[in-house]
Amino acid sequence: MEGILVPPDRGRILQQAQLLASRGQYDAAIAEWKKLAIDSPADGSIYNTIGDLHTKRNVPGEAASAYLQAASAFRAEGATLKAMAAFKKVLKCDPTRYEVYRYLGDLNVERGLISSAVQDYLTLGKYYLKERRGKDALEVYKKIIAHDPSNLNAQQRVAELCIQENQQDEATTVYLQLGREKS
Repeated sequence: MEGILVPPDRGRILQQAQLLASRGQYDAAIAEWKKLAIDSPADGSIYNTIGDLHTKRNVPGEAASAYLQAASAFRAEGATLKAMAAFKKVLKCDPTRYEVYRYLGDLNVERGLISSAVQDYLTLGKYYLKERRGKDALEVYKKIIAHDPSNLNAQQRVAELCIQENQQDEATTVYLQLGREKS
């Protein structure tokens, strides 16, 4: 029977992983969870648990990466709330991963929560402005207007960014629109 791969006993591995975690042996527990991930790469809960274990190890970078994998898997299976929770864990571990705000905004749009989506996009836009990434900020503020056309502050920001990015024609169009909205 040499050469035949025997599938791992999921229950036994899970039990071992939980035992190791309860003893504070997080590295060994993560190794067991990773064995489960090989057979179930689309299972977001596995990566979520791995992220939690990395958090207990106080390794925020690895935790954030695991939570991103979890969020991606949850999103692929349509588990929007679980994906959002995993994205929020990413931000707790590593607040500099501001691209996550785009994903949160997109998920809020899917759920019909436009004001929450706008808040997420505004946060992302502010980060882009702080880093002098005008083109990226412009794209985000345009996204805000697409979902919330009555947002005059976002329209103003788009017009300013258009001028900054040498898009004078578009800036003029936005300023004219703003003038009509305000009058």
